[in-house]
Amino acid sequence: MTYNPVPMYPINPDPRLLTVLVIGTEDNVRAYILRHHTLGIAEVGSWSKLIPVPSCPGKVMGVLNRIMA
Repeated sequence: MTYNPVPMYPINPDPRLLTVLVIGTEDNVRAYILRHHTLGIAEVGSWSKLIPVPSCPGKVMGVLNRIMA
């Protein structure tokens, strides 16, 4: 059997781009997003729609991309 690794490509080609990935139950991810909104860190609408995590029943993920100054 031959191991063929997937070539690594930069996820964020712009070094100022910060990606936040949150994985958990839907309730916990929504609570995390709302908490960060309350703290003034990110607007709720800036996050991706919640996406089911493959092969992890009951888990979802949310993604936020921010440009850092």
